[in-house]
Amino acid sequence: MSSSSSPYPNPLKVGVFLVEAGTQFLDIVPVDLLSMLEKHYLDGVAQMAGQPELGANGFDMEYFFINETGKSPNQMTGGAKIEVTCRPPLSMVVAHHIQPPHHSNTPNVKSKKRRISLTTEDFNAQHSITTCPPLDILLIGGPMPNYRPSAAVTQFVQTQHKHVHALLTVCTGFLVALHSGIFDRKKATAPQGMLAGLKDEAPQVKWAEKRWARDGKVWSSGAVTNGLEMMAAFMREEFADRKEAVEMVLQMSDVAIRGEEYKA
Repeated sequence: MSSSSSPYPNPLKVGVFLVEAGTQFLDIVPVDLLSMLEKHYLDGVAQMAGQPELGANGFDMEYFFINETGKSPNQMTGGAKIEVTCRPPLSMVVAHHIQPPHHSNTPNVKSKKRRISLTTEDFNAQHSITTCPPLDILLIGGPMPNYRPSAAVTQFVQTQHKHVHALLTVCTGFLVALHSGIFDRKKATAPQGMLAGLKDEAPQVKWAEKRWARDGKVWSSGAVTNGLEMMAAFMREEFADRKEAVEMVLQMSDVAIRGEEYKA
């Protein structure tokens, strides 16, 4: 099927929400799996796989790593920190770096007819929940289990939910969506060991004991590594118009997909 039939825009605006009190590093790894469908990366992978025609199925992607205040870096688990920033589509970044200067003295180097004008701010802009633009995909990684989002965070999530094509939570990232009302009357999941209590605490949610669950444009995963399985399922379902490219990426990344059911 032609990639032109995709309901997703190109370029894609992909957001990752980080809780400043600390976000599980592994919870945001699924965005890296998604990024393998980025046009510049996919083209290289397709060439290596001997299927160069599949490179045309990639997206341009712009990434937004967001937290509540915009202060950077954001504390992660494992002692790591991550920049709160945005990055333009990789094709633009690469083009920016290979462009010769206006007055290059390098012999035999000609400026391209179309220069891509990017400033330092294009690479280093720090986004808070008040400055982040409408997104196409929002991934929410997990904070500590006792986390409760502020009113400002719940408002951000509710607003983005109206715009996005997909909102995905990983592990305890469900807390952000739950307390924002996004899960109300929807099927959702959470870490397996928390489900029994959640069924009593939040009966308005249709809790499912699964590795991942989907209800419309809202996706949720169980524990940490179930996030990769959820992302693989998301890519297969949402980008079915470029199935061969998706399968090539998933095969190369060797993501183990055990099925939604824990017994599988």
